[in-house]
Amino acid sequence: AMARQPGGPSCSIFVGNLPYDANEDELKDLFSQVGHVSSVRVVSDSVTKQPRGYCFIDFSDSASVQAAIDKLNNVDYNGRKIRIDWAERELRSGGGGGGG
Repeated sequence: AMARQPGGPSCSIFVGNLPYDANEDELKDLFSQVGHVSSVRVVSDSVTKQPRGYCFIDFSDSASVQAAIDKLNNVDYNGRKIRIDWAERELRSGGGGGGG
């Protein structure tokens, strides 16, 4: 079996419907409940620098990804129900369709 590269797509999640005041430290604390978080990337608009309302979180292993989806999908975070999915599923579907 081929070893997956650490930090590969299978260890990342997409988190949508984030409140705009979400910050990376808080998100790291939240997702550390389900596994070892290696990085948090809140996505901002390249022009306006405003948060886009979603982020990507990398775990050190894919089991943590499944745990995050099981335990934290649709939980209330700062008044918004966050939506979690496998990052590669979000990227493969093209994202961006029908948003807003």
